[in-house]
This record gives sequence, structure tokens and C-alpha cells, in this order.
Amino acid sequence: MELVYSKQTKIKNLSSGDDIIKMLNYLYVLLNVKKENQLNQIEESVLNGFIVNNYKNFTIEEIKHAFRLAVAGELGIELFQKLDAITFGKVLLSYKEFKNNKIRQHLMKKKKVKKKITTEELNEIEQKFLDNCIKPYFDRRKEMTEPEVSHGNKAIFDHYYKLGFIKMSKEEKEEYKTIAKKLWLIDRREKGEKVDFESPIGNRGMILFLSCIALYYKTDEILKNIEIDFKGWNDKL
Repeated sequence: MELVYSKQTKIKNLSSGDDIIKMLNYLYVLLNVKKENQLNQIEESVLNGFIVNNYKNFTIEEIKHAFRLAVAGELGIELFQKLDAITFGKVLLSYKEFKNNKIRQHLMKKKKVKKKITTEELNEIEQKFLDNCIKPYFDRRKEMTEPEVSHGNKAIFDHYYKLGFIKMSKEEKEEYKTIAKKLWLIDRREKGEKVDFESPIGNRGMILFLSCIALYYKTDEILKNIEIDFKGWNDKL
């Protein structure tokens, strides 16, 4: 399962860029990119920097795994025989959603199989949720400039909302709804749909976007109530 990659060395902790170059060569072969269509030295250097800046919390093997899933049609995106930042972003964005759904399904499956769950098992599930969803989110949140919408992030919102760590006034909720509609429109248009501001978002879609937006803006509020050390967070304030 995707969680095994969390134990491997992340890109931000690599001692040199040689591993990234080897990974790119692997992806050239996987995507069947012809020699004449491969990146030149300058383009490869730009892509290398793009990967280090945007996917530093991934491992080399997990990125390879993401591209294998994409090539196999598991991520529901169309690929061409080229490798660039746009292709990279498309694959990793779809993979993150795929991974979050896998984690959620895994946790729900465990919950359904066992009607009675012990305190020890509950603690184990909560720890996995903390390690694989919550901590990575707050680590990314330090660098985020806008809300990140996914079912995994909605699960984080639900968790802290139920604990009472997130509170929203009517004014805040209306503001978040407006932002949600704008982000939803951008998302639909990027997927090739013809929509405008009058297009209905739907209740489930609104809840998903609203939850992720509230989580983004209420980060400080949450961190005041939890005892998790997110190194460097206060430096960003």
C-alpha cells in the first residue's frame, strides 16, 4: 500500500540530486519519451527545482509508483509521451487524491470488519491518521498560499470540528462559501467543463470545498488546542 513509502527517504532529505536524475530517466522510459523529446540540460534543471520545491515530502519510489498508476490508467488522467512540470503536477495531484481515498477506505474497512474496537486499536488508527494525514497536512500548510481541497483534508476538518477546535461565525461561513464557489469553478474549468458563477455547486461539493477552506483559515486556531510540535510553524507566523 502507498503508506509504505512514508518510511523511505523524502526528497527534501536526499544528500544529492543524482537520485532525482535517475528517477527522471526511469520516467522517460516509463512514458516512452523518445530521445529527441527529452529535456535538455537547462530544462531538466528547471524541472529538478520544481520537484524539490513542490514535492519535497514525497519519496523517489512513491513518485515512480504514482506515474506507474497513471500509466496503468488508475488515476483517470490522460498522459502523452513527454515529461515536464505540467505532466508532473497533473500526475501528483491525482495521486494525492488517490492516496487519500486509499487511506480513508483502509480506515473505514477496519471499522466495518470489527464491530467492537479496543482502546488500543482506536489509538493505533488515530496515530496512523495523525502520522499519514494530519502531520503531513500541517507540514504542507506552512508553504500553502491557498486552500488545498481533498477528501483527506475534509477528514482532518471533520476531526477537529467534532472536537470543537474549529468554530465559524455566520459571517465567516458565508465568506468561505464565496471562496468555495470560486475554487469549485476553477476546478471544473480546469477539468474542461463549461461552467459560470451561476452554475450550481451541489451540497456535497460545497461541504467538501467549505470544509477544506475552513481548515486552511483556522490552522492557528487548531494549533492552539493541540500538543503536536510542527517545527518551524511559529517562524512562519
